[in-house]
Amino acid sequence: MKNKDKLMYVSAAVLAAGSVAGVKTTSVKAAEVKQANVNANSKLDLNKQAAAQDKTAQSQIKQDTAAVKTTQDQVKQDQAAKQQAETAKTEAQNVLPAKEEAVNTAQTKLDNAKQDLNKTQAENKDLHAQYDTTAENAVHTAQDAEKKLDQKVNDLTTQAQTAQNKQTDLINQRQNAESEIKTNTETLNSVNEQLNKAQADSAQAQKHFDNVQKDYVPIQNEYDAKKSAAEKAASDLKQNETDLAQNQKQLADLQTKNNDLTTTVNDTQGQLDNANKDLANAKTNLSQSQAKLNDVQKQSNDVNGKLSQAIIKRDQAKSALDSQSENQTKIIITPEFNKAFHKWNDNHDPNYVQWTPENDAEMVKELGDLSKQEREMNHFEHNAKDKEQKIDMMHLTYEQRLEANKFGINLVNQIRTQMGKKPVKLTVGSLKYANDVARYYEADYPTSNFGMDSANHDTKAINKALVENGVEPDMGGEAASYGTYYDSDLDGRFGSFSIENMDDLKHEIYNAVTGWMFNYEQSEWEHASIVVSMGLWDNTNYKNHNEEDPTYFGFAIMTNAPHEELGAISGDLGINLESIVDNTIPGNPLSHPIDYSKFNVKDVIPTDNLDNSQAGQVYAAAQNEVNNLQGQKNSLDDQIKSLNDHIAQSQNRVNDLTKTINDLSAKLANAKAEQGNVQGQISQISKHVDELKAAQPALVQARDNTAKALADYEQTHATVLNDYNNAKSQLEQANNKLQSATKAKDEAEKVLNQNKAKLANINQELAAVKAQLADLTTKLSDAKSSQTSAKANLEKAQADYDNYVNTHKDLIDSIAKSDKELAAKKEAVRVAQSAYDKASQEYEAAKKEADKLANKVKDLDQSITKSQETIKSLTNRIASNTQIIENNKQVHAQAAKLAARKAFDAQINKALDNVVYGTKTISQHTVKAATVKPAVSTKNTKHALPQTGANDKLSLFAALAGLSLSSIGLGSLVSDKKRRRN
Repeated sequence: MKNKDKLMYVSAAVLAAGSVAGVKTTSVKAAEVKQANVNANSKLDLNKQAAAQDKTAQSQIKQDTAAVKTTQDQVKQDQAAKQQAETAKTEAQNVLPAKEEAVNTAQTKLDNAKQDLNKTQAENKDLHAQYDTTAENAVHTAQDAEKKLDQKVNDLTTQAQTAQNKQTDLINQRQNAESEIKTNTETLNSVNEQLNKAQADSAQAQKHFDNVQKDYVPIQNEYDAKKSAAEKAASDLKQNETDLAQNQKQLADLQTKNNDLTTTVNDTQGQLDNANKDLANAKTNLSQSQAKLNDVQKQSNDVNGKLSQAIIKRDQAKSALDSQSENQTKIIITPEFNKAFHKWNDNHDPNYVQWTPENDAEMVKELGDLSKQEREMNHFEHNAKDKEQKIDMMHLTYEQRLEANKFGINLVNQIRTQMGKKPVKLTVGSLKYANDVARYYEADYPTSNFGMDSANHDTKAINKALVENGVEPDMGGEAASYGTYYDSDLDGRFGSFSIENMDDLKHEIYNAVTGWMFNYEQSEWEHASIVVSMGLWDNTNYKNHNEEDPTYFGFAIMTNAPHEELGAISGDLGINLESIVDNTIPGNPLSHPIDYSKFNVKDVIPTDNLDNSQAGQVYAAAQNEVNNLQGQKNSLDDQIKSLNDHIAQSQNRVNDLTKTINDLSAKLANAKAEQGNVQGQISQISKHVDELKAAQPALVQARDNTAKALADYEQTHATVLNDYNNAKSQLEQANNKLQSATKAKDEAEKVLNQNKAKLANINQELAAVKAQLADLTTKLSDAKSSQTSAKANLEKAQADYDNYVNTHKDLIDSIAKSDKELAAKKEAVRVAQSAYDKASQEYEAAKKEADKLANKVKDLDQSITKSQETIKSLTNRIASNTQIIENNKQVHAQAAKLAARKAFDAQINKALDNVVYGTKTISQHTVKAATVKPAVSTKNTKHALPQTGANDKLSLFAALAGLSLSSIGLGSLVSDKKRRRN
């Protein structure tokens, strides 16, 4: 109801109360009203304080939530690092005993080798002491003497031959020098004759020139002046023509440059305009990309928050699952194997890689290395109680098959939940189907291995069991493992059972499951795909890829009686995992209906203390949620990276364009400035060209006039000038010949003197060589004589040594054998020392690594504990702040009611201010108006107003207070009436 309507009905109620009691003023209980206002204001103040608390609490919750996420991420990293470190530590510690044993073994071998060496060295020393080296030393001394004399003879022979060759060469040089001196002397005589003739010719030419010069001197000055004037006029004309041609070329170059600059200005202006447009577009693109990045970043933050919560839920589910799986055989799947297996086998995984022959080696290497690690870290846990339960593999009871199936399905579900798949169910129907498969296998292979057909699977037995259990043929999957439970020779003397109790059977089932999952020996993981329903056995829902179709597993355990096979007695064993997927969905081309009247899936078989399927389902759902959110996160991260890359590229584009615009602006300004300068030069050079053209006629006239004056003067004095020029030319020629003859004489004398000096040097060197050759000849003769004596001494020493050897052959053979043995012992010590050093180094390195890993595990434990305490503290504080906010909701609600009432009271007071109180009776018109609406309230006491009595002492204020408190009731009354009317 609107406030206007409320006010109208309240006013009517006030007038009605006045008409009954008579309106008289009484004293108001001011103290009570004041206290009520104080209480109301106090509650409003509390509301303000609560709002401030809410703001502080919300801020703290936000900070603490972020801190929890960061700390949880750190815990996760530390836990993964701890698991890796513990595995590495165990491996390192397991290696230490072998390393230490290797050191001890190497030390023993080294000690033995040294003892053998010492013994051999002593024996060798004794043998060498018995050997007399006198004869052998005499041979060595004689050999050395002979060798030295042989070398001396060879050296002296070589030196003598070298001196002889040099003597022959010097004699040839002397003959050549004497021949050249003779030729040089003849040349000098001829040059002297030419010099004498040149001197005479020069003197005669000088005399003739002196006579002719007497006639030339009177006209020389005037002739030189005219000649100089003609030459100057011609030079001035030529210079003017040269300047004109250069300036015209320069003017043409400047005009070409001006045209080029005009083109540059226009082109640069166009490029600048385009660059400005591109810059505006790039900035717009950058702004749009940034806005999109902000939006995607916001989505990423939201997904990250959800992912953090999902990881917490997943970890809690994993803890719950692990707590149910304590004290039982576990199969641990590492994150690395999980990720790699999904990569190669799960086509719904964002990182899925389709197998091809080309990448087969990569898949085998990656999954093979990881599978080997998984196999080595997982081990079967034997159970004493199971060992006490004896079984007969040829006559397994239903209960024993049931228990074996529970164990096997539990192992399968451990793997599936860790790899993000829902646990499978063991039902009465799936167990019966598996048992039927085993029964038909046994019928088909009573005396041979179960996997002898081409595909290693008895499709006949499988399809027969499928049809009998209400499933179409070829609709079942199977992972098979074959072996023997009994082996013996043909006569049975050495027979033994490998499976005698339930612990043995469970161990075989464990080996089958881990063999399928981690089959690195055969590089095959199709059986593993059956276990986790991926690849060809994908159970993902046809329409909703976030759901899985119902999947039922059972273990078919089959045996046949011991029989002769491959030259021995064997009892064959088969442990096969049978799979049926219910993918009956309209539109699914691969769907196949199941007759559930034959295939009982309603009766799910509980697995007692091994049943963690519910926890597994919770964990699988949580893991799927993490996977989905992780996929979203990866997609958003990719978008963010792509947008960041695009923004970086766009920013680079903006920067490049800005630089381009600056460069183009500078280029444009420079081009315009240069063009202005060029145009100024064009104006100046054009003016200079005009000036040079104007001066050309006068210069041509001056050249012609001076040339004519010179020609006329030469014609007038032609005889004198010709005689003078001829005489001058003859004199110059004679002087040139004289200079040439003088120079030739000097050169001839120089060459002659050089050859004479050369001959003197040759004669001096030749005398020295002759003396050296005589000395070498004498020394060579003496050396050859000594050489003959040395050869005789060597022959005698060798004969004495041969005689000693022949008389002491046994001793010499013993020494040779001892020397060889000593060398072998030394080598054995060297090899043993090297092996010991290597073993010691490896042991110390392994010990250091183990200690390092142990410290790392300890540090990580402390870090994890500290982080968990931090998370607990932060979580408590978040809960405390959340409770504060929750408690303050009541304060806010009360404050809202008080504020609404206060506003309504203000409206009442305002209405009362307009009422005139007095002792006169209210008019009939007013009374009627006041009694119109209250008549309705008598029919609904739910909203009845407080009634006033005839007591005059009842104050008008009390009535108004009652009306104020009933305001909500009035509103409800009108609302009810409106509803009834509607």
